[in-house]
Amino acid sequence: MKIEGLNIEDNGNDNVINIDEGSIFRGCKIIIKGDNNFIHLGKALLYKGLVLNLKGNNKRFEVKESNKNICNVKFTSIRGNNQVFTIGKNLSCGGIEVQMNDGDETFTIGDGGLFSWGIKVRTSDGHSVVDMATNRAINLPKDVHIGDRVWIGEDVRFLKGAEIPSDCVIGSGAVVTKAFTQSNCVIAGFPAKVVKNDILWDRRMPREFNKIDGNKNK
Repeated sequence: MKIEGLNIEDNGNDNVINIDEGSIFRGCKIIIKGDNNFIHLGKALLYKGLVLNLKGNNKRFEVKESNKNICNVKFTSIRGNNQVFTIGKNLSCGGIEVQMNDGDETFTIGDGGLFSWGIKVRTSDGHSVVDMATNRAINLPKDVHIGDRVWIGEDVRFLKGAEIPSDCVIGSGAVVTKAFTQSNCVIAGFPAKVVKNDILWDRRMPREFNKIDGNKNK
């Protein structure tokens, strides 16, 4: 498979790479070292700076179709097996770096997300914190889930076990350390907490939005 702007290095067996027609690629790379991995890139307006680095077996990375630009998605999974990373429809992304390096973790992004840049996601700590009484690691990996229509500001961090319901806004610089259950809210701070309830968000600029008939008294 040869696609302009996309370099593929497949160093394994029975790996499946499906790429829908119609996308433009610029500076993108896929590296696979392992077996039985699956990658699907749905049609997007533009993939720019996409880097997938997979080592291991039975891993899955899927992007559903988008009418937006998907830029600087960097997915590293060089330890463990069976990780799953799924991106829903119509993601708009400036930059996200994801590391899933333990095993069996899942990271999902819902439909209609608006992501700024400098976003980082970790589903594990990378090394063990050991309880001396039991001689067992106590910081096991946890899944991360982001719902539909979530707007994420720049330089946000999601740690293992983070969960964001649909129709939320995550303020710039937030560090999300837990699962939230309340939709339609603004989440911000370190550690992140709900700072405003009962909101929706819109891609239009605030002054433009407020000029629309029906919105002037809101």
